[in-house]
Amino acid sequence: MKKVSLLLTVAICATLLGCGKTENADAGAATAVSAEAIESVTESVSVPVPETETDTASTSFTEALADEGTYWMSGYLRASDKDSAGEPDESGVLQAIIYEAYIEDDILTVKGVTNFRNDKAQDPVGMNDVDEAAFIITDQTVFQMVGGEDGPEDVTKEEFAQYLKDCADSGLLLDIQVSGAQVVVAQVCA
Repeated sequence: MKKVSLLLTVAICATLLGCGKTENADAGAATAVSAEAIESVTESVSVPVPETETDTASTSFTEALADEGTYWMSGYLRASDKDSAGEPDESGVLQAIIYEAYIEDDILTVKGVTNFRNDKAQDPVGMNDVDEAAFIITDQTVFQMVGGEDGPEDVTKEEFAQYLKDCADSGLLLDIQVSGAQVVVAQVCA
């Protein structure tokens, strides 16, 4: 666990140094991501390892990180059900509940219990019961609203942040593809 956390911390710092520059129109110069942002991400990002797997042939969270470091995590946006997060429902299935999700600067923070899977089409292979995880948003991050007849609708980071606020207790699915500690795709699915 310590090795994986250290690996992620190093990857985050390297990523932030390489990708954390934005153009400042007023000054006409590039500025780096603040040291406070780097410190807050490295303190709050951890690599949770599911204690059990639903399928013994499934790849574990640690193995997935070693194998390209890309995975999907998801949970239902249910702010009022914080106490039910990770508890079995009436069918005995552990509930993946995200009771808080928000975007601040270039960080997507998720609080709750989430499912973990290696690819989008796979059934969950484990649960991530870390109370809080933070992920880096880059210029390449895709934000989508999924559902309806027209298929996924791409939205801006600001629009997605507002959807997260508006849908906080909607029961909709928040589905996030993560590579390293960066968000590749973030979706709210109906």
